[in-house]
Amino acid sequence: MDDLIENGGALVGKEKITEILNRRHKEREMHIQAVKLERQKDAESTEALQYFETAFDEKAKQIRNTLDSIASSDQKAQLFAESQNEIYDLQRYLSASTFFLNEYRIKVCQNSINELSKHLETLKNELLPKKKFGFKTKKIVKMINEKDESDKSEKKLADGGASSVDDHIKWTFSCRSNQFVELPPADVNDQTVTASRLKDCIIRITGHPGSLQFAQLVNCVVICGPTARSIFLDDCIDCKFVVACQQLRCHRSRGCDMYLTVTSRAIIEDCTGIRVAKYSYHYEGLEEDFHQSGLDLSSNNWSTVDDFNWLSTDKPSPNWELLPPADTIGDWNSYIERFQQQHNLTTVNN
Repeated sequence: MDDLIENGGALVGKEKITEILNRRHKEREMHIQAVKLERQKDAESTEALQYFETAFDEKAKQIRNTLDSIASSDQKAQLFAESQNEIYDLQRYLSASTFFLNEYRIKVCQNSINELSKHLETLKNELLPKKKFGFKTKKIVKMINEKDESDKSEKKLADGGASSVDDHIKWTFSCRSNQFVELPPADVNDQTVTASRLKDCIIRITGHPGSLQFAQLVNCVVICGPTARSIFLDDCIDCKFVVACQQLRCHRSRGCDMYLTVTSRAIIEDCTGIRVAKYSYHYEGLEEDFHQSGLDLSSNNWSTVDDFNWLSTDKPSPNWELLPPADTIGDWNSYIERFQQQHNLTTVNN
């Protein structure tokens, strides 16, 4: 009996020792595997960093070379536009790569992008001629007259302050308040429409313009048919935009609601209080205008906005949000009528 107990005790002891050895062996294997994974992650991170640095530096170099060649080119305007888009793409690449970059590298790259942007603007001011934007000769004369009178009218608008737009631009219309501006398809199809220094106005554009540019708008409503290319907004306050386009860029604006159809991701910079919703305006002929504009309706990124001032990837930007359903305008005709009555608008056809 004692022999059985001793033999049983020895057997139990061997099983415990075997269990301990097996557990330690598994722990060593897990540790080795963890080390391998960590080294693999480090290698991948290093490889990603090296690729980013090479790609970023090469792209920045290409942009610099393009800018250096503009002075001797006959296609200055086109090269400026291409360089601007490449700088925006470089900014987006940096924003998407911040999760594996340290703060110093992010700062260095951001400074490089800022220098490229500043260099581009300096060259534009030096090399681009003063352009006259318009649809017809008669309208061009009107625009020049409005531009000449803009300094007199500027103080009447609440936005005040120094101009945020290039002095060489001759706006389609400028310096207006309490007006309902209607632009028909015959005047806008495939054209560039520009407007600045507007307050308490409605701008309704039917048709399919080529591009739009609005600056220094205060409490305005802009409703537009599909825009074939890009829309640029600058220094707009408490406005509503109902627009469709390939690209939308909004700078230095606040408190604006945007009802969008946009085939690429909208971009904001130096903006606060931006709210977005889906394009919700309809008029007779809208479907045909979409067809003529060439916009790809299967790709609509209205709910995705890139904030160039927000580099964090794990937290959403505080500068924009989706428009709450309770604040979303469903009946634009009724809203336009109320706005027109509230601000006593005068209807004009540009």
